Amino acid sequence: MSVDMKIVNETMENLKKRQFRPFYVEKKEDVLPLLKTMVKEGETVANGGSVTLGQCGVMDWLKNGGFNYLAPTSDMTDAEKKNITRQRFFADSFFLSSNAITTDGRIWNEDGASTRVAPLIYGPDKVFIVAGINKIVKTQAEAVKRIKWVAPQNCARIGFATPCVEDGQCHNCMHFQRSCCTSVTLSYSRIPDRITVILVGEELGV
Repeated sequence: MSVDMKIVNETMENLKKRQFRPFYVEKKEDVLPLLKTMVKEGETVANGGSVTLGQCGVMDWLKNGGFNYLAPTSDMTDAEKKNITRQRFFADSFFLSSNAITTDGRIWNEDGASTRVAPLIYGPDKVFIVAGINKIVKTQAEAVKRIKWVAPQNCARIGFATPCVEDGQCHNCMHFQRSCCTSVTLSYSRIPDRITVILVGEELGV
């Protein structure tokens, strides 16, 4: 996928106007060196589910980089998992990707359990969104279309049995494993630079 820097620069300028903090790096290997200048060892950190973070090495870094890493594990009880998930609101830094970013500087996400979008909205002092340029779209309609295209892939990847897994089409279902339960659009940040957006000049995630 070729990089249209005119679109990238337009997106970044509009993110700035909305009080987000944008950066651009050419490749996924550039993400960690940038993050290491903004996140200190010893911080309390957490992340939402993300293929992009895994591709950029962020997941391994959070787990092994000398942080207080908040993440449920398989050996925890349900109560322990719920407790550590709630602690994410008190993290110093929270990491995730985005389903879509419009060129006018808005950030779009849909979530199932909302454990990804809730700390995005409120809580952690710093939020870091890492997204490939394939996540940039021009309009709200394109953002919604992209989300509906992504949801079946995510459900299939996780192993859900939602109707969309069968045919790749959104059915606006009422299935108990539905992954698109909560829609969040960030249009502005009242706290300047709380949310850092790192755009990567590659196709990443889904």
